Amino acid sequence: MSCLHSPVLSQCSKEELSAFCGILCARAVARGVPWNGLRVQGPAGEGVTEMNNTSTSHEANPRRSFFRAIAAGIGSGSLAGLAGFKLLTTQEATAAPLPPVSAEATGTLVIRMQRELEEIVAKRVTPNWLMVVDTRKCIGCDACTVACRAENPTGPAGNFRRVIQREHPAVSVGPWAIFKPVNCLQCDNPPCAKAVPDGMIWKRPDGIVEFDDTKLRGQYARAAAKACPFQLVHVDDGRTFTGDTPAPQAYERRSFVENGKVQTRGKGGASPDVARKCTFCSHLLDVGVLPACVTTCIGGAMHFGDGNNPNSLVNEITGGRRLFTGHSNQGLKTHVVYFEESMPDTTHVDCTVCHY
Repeated sequence: MSCLHSPVLSQCSKEELSAFCGILCARAVARGVPWNGLRVQGPAGEGVTEMNNTSTSHEANPRRSFFRAIAAGIGSGSLAGLAGFKLLTTQEATAAPLPPVSAEATGTLVIRMQRELEEIVAKRVTPNWLMVVDTRKCIGCDACTVACRAENPTGPAGNFRRVIQREHPAVSVGPWAIFKPVNCLQCDNPPCAKAVPDGMIWKRPDGIVEFDDTKLRGQYARAAAKACPFQLVHVDDGRTFTGDTPAPQAYERRSFVENGKVQTRGKGGASPDVARKCTFCSHLLDVGVLPACVTTCIGGAMHFGDGNNPNSLVNEITGGRRLFTGHSNQGLKTHVVYFEESMPDTTHVDCTVCHY
């Protein structure tokens, strides 16, 4: 039995205490917090207000029925707002101790990752690129999305990456949201490759999936995009954002490097109906520069490095952590890894709400 004593509560009316008890207990239920009862000191001379986590009533007190009705109403209302979302039980959510969000400065992490990359380039070794994402540190600013489009020009038809946002009602301390940055997972057995003739899609020795954009066009491009279960391949139709304006912008037709070749978009550029996706900015990696999204992540949610190096940052931060296994459960071995951990004092939501 939890007991609450407060000078403020002692000034409350019976009705106010009823609502207060209902809200506290409903939040406990919604957040999966185990409890066996609540005891609140009422106004002077009025005794106490109690609510038990049981369906058996030992007292014929109409106020207690009122408390339970409020708790049931608020609890069911809050959970109803999570339609389509799975809240984990207390046992599941606390199956393993959660390490704190890394407090290391984002700039320090980027410097370390850059040094590791430069060492790989200098030694001319073949890495096993791995991207590790801690969604607890993503603030949903979309800086990575902007940086990606600036580095890899794309049109209205699609982009190489996006940030998924899932909002939730006030089932804990208040309304909150989950942000999840996504890009091509660089699968070792990519479903997109199985949907088209051999030779159109291949794996680089470092794990990156690349397209033959001279062949992966038209019906094959659409087949590859449809085969991606995460909608991370799009078909570029050649349109630009400023093509129909009085002053089309040159940056939309600038040259860029993709799949090992210099290319352009828009008028006079590459033909439309070509399949495109994230390549971990392979053209930058090859010359010793980190992917654009990693270097611009304000919250430090994205980590990048060589999975073959036991001393790399990506291996260091994944040690002992709970990782999302939904992709491997689908038979996919990916080079993008997500932590399956929640922020402290928040309801744990099943990771499949974002990993569709």
